[in-house]
Amino acid sequence: NEIEALKRTFHIIGRTTWDRAITNQINSRAEYHFCNETLRGEFYKHQWSINNCEKHSIFLSQGQYSIKGLHYVLEAMSIVLKEFPGTKIHIAGKDITKDDTFRDRLIMTYYGKHIRKLIDEYDLGGNVFFTGPLNEKQMCQEYLKAHVCICPSSIENSPNSLGEAMLLGVPSIASYVGGIPDMMKHEKEGFLYQHDAPYMLAYYICKIFEDEDTALKISKKAREHALNTHDFDINVNKL
Repeated sequence: NEIEALKRTFHIIGRTTWDRAITNQINSRAEYHFCNETLRGEFYKHQWSINNCEKHSIFLSQGQYSIKGLHYVLEAMSIVLKEFPGTKIHIAGKDITKDDTFRDRLIMTYYGKHIRKLIDEYDLGGNVFFTGPLNEKQMCQEYLKAHVCICPSSIENSPNSLGEAMLLGVPSIASYVGGIPDMMKHEKEGFLYQHDAPYMLAYYICKIFEDEDTALKISKKAREHALNTHDFDINVNKL
């Protein structure tokens, strides 16, 4: 449906090299218009502080299905815990691994079963927590509590979750997929890694945990970048 719609239009609004390449290959006749996104208001009101975060904690904005990459994060955790045994992961959204009742087991997805298997295999029962559904303010508070935010997807364009983390200044790690490299400069504003290389994800998590100067440096640079990318007035006028 998306391909058919793109073939029939004459104008496309996009914001990354990835979406420009894809749409051009589908419809080279259409005119491409660049325009960044404005994010939810709550994320412009706060700023992350290393003194107020929960040390050695990780936040994921979602992990409900496989392309969001939670299974790779759990593999990385098995490495991180050797250096930082108290590390915790907080995942926004419902607990897809819940199996307390017959109904829970009946509606559990295949991916939920796989995540449950990994948690058991790596003995992560005391390290992985699902927050349940969160509203805008609650999401913002979860970001601010985290020591690191991870966007581990196997496919993305420009994820709002990464934009929100950068806007707050939360030290971030993201997979090198889709339009993400346009959002965050590697080693300057955060860290990028190959999405199916959990050992590299583990390396960057540990790097942020053990090096406060690095965490503060990328936090500052990421926030500066995001305040420009997601500037309300610039984006409204551009649109």
